[in-house]
Amino acid sequence: MGLDYLVPFTSRFESQPVDCSASDWLDLDTSVMVGVDDEVREFFGDDFEIRDRDEAGRVSIGYVYLTVKFASTLHPRYASLSFTAATTGMSLLFERSASVRAVFTGLTAASGGVCCLLDTESATFQVCWLNGQTIREPVPGPRFAGFRDLAATWPDQNL
Repeated sequence: MGLDYLVPFTSRFESQPVDCSASDWLDLDTSVMVGVDDEVREFFGDDFEIRDRDEAGRVSIGYVYLTVKFASTLHPRYASLSFTAATTGMSLLFERSASVRAVFTGLTAASGGVCCLLDTESATFQVCWLNGQTIREPVPGPRFAGFRDLAATWPDQNL
């Protein structure tokens, strides 16, 4: 018997309790608060107004789909959190905006995560955070031929 947690997410657009005790994964829907930069302003276009900001000056981007895999396929000792933009336009915003990238990199760092990857809407992903360092490396690329090469750099300790 596991513990019950109340978290501010929906799952598959429903707000009913989600039981993931017998599953290897969990799907959630959320929004992400980001600072406003030129790319965020452009994303909202004419609909962007100062009143849409919170007390810290951030705006909400969402729906964002979050899939939690309790054992990563790349490294079974790690969980994987995959945030997926709901639209191509939002995905392109994630790729272009330094503010959005900083939010995901910051979440990775604050949670003790070892790696943050950004889907670039192309054949490559961009590594934004790796083992405590902010970096910008493509996968596949000169340093990492593939995801297995990337995962091989993660600390292999009993977690």
